[in-house]
Amino acid sequence: MKRFILHLALCLIQLTIFSSCKKIEGPGGTSAIRGKVIGTPVSSNELGENEVIHVTVQKGTEIEHGEYWLLNGATGGQLYYIWYNNPTWISNGDPQLAGRIGIKVDFNYSDNNTTVAQNTFDALLSEVSSDFTASLNQDIITLTSIVKQNIPDADNGNINFTVDVANQGQPSEFNTENPIGMADDRVYLIYGESESFNESMKTGAGGEFTFEGLNPGIYKVYALSVDPLTGAQLPVYKSVEITEKGSVTDAGLIEVQF
Repeated sequence: MKRFILHLALCLIQLTIFSSCKKIEGPGGTSAIRGKVIGTPVSSNELGENEVIHVTVQKGTEIEHGEYWLLNGATGGQLYYIWYNNPTWISNGDPQLAGRIGIKVDFNYSDNNTTVAQNTFDALLSEVSSDFTASLNQDIITLTSIVKQNIPDADNGNINFTVDVANQGQPSEFNTENPIGMADDRVYLIYGESESFNESMKTGAGGEFTFEGLNPGIYKVYALSVDPLTGAQLPVYKSVEITEKGSVTDAGLIEVQF
């Protein structure tokens, strides 16, 4: 009997020591895990907008020698005026607008609108390629700014053309070299070797998160990131170990794409 009691006592001592040393992950403790989720956009569609301009050209009989319309490059860039020259006129029709580059387009009164549009398109291609790409569809010229920013609007000047800003340029909201804090993004916490998350929370305004009331042990935190090839949402994991009661362990940055 004494031997049995001694053996039982030894077992209880071993169990007590083992339990007191083992780190059991989960709630009910006094420790915390904090971190921050930052992100960059997957799609270039999120990175600003190009200005798009539609110019609807008129036929030759609707144009007067020396008439012009205005086109503006990116902020701080080139400014243009596109003027129309009828070779049958002896006088120089160039309005010579100060501070702008003149682009001459030859036309005849007998030209239809598609001919005038083609002549205008050809003249633009040789002069504005550093600021715009251009395309032609019948009598409509489409100019798309190369840079993504809000540029001064084009104007029909004194000519009877329709000059319409179809899409206003906008600068990029995001900088891929400086990811933004992901506000209101959900972060997940896994206790130990669990196969699914045990709790989750949403980040604050700057992407920060803190899981509180945890025991020492091994944890994983993760947030979901968009795969740029498939569009699927995939977890980005960070492994974190809490070693002391009452401590705050920094999980660092979780970098995602959205």
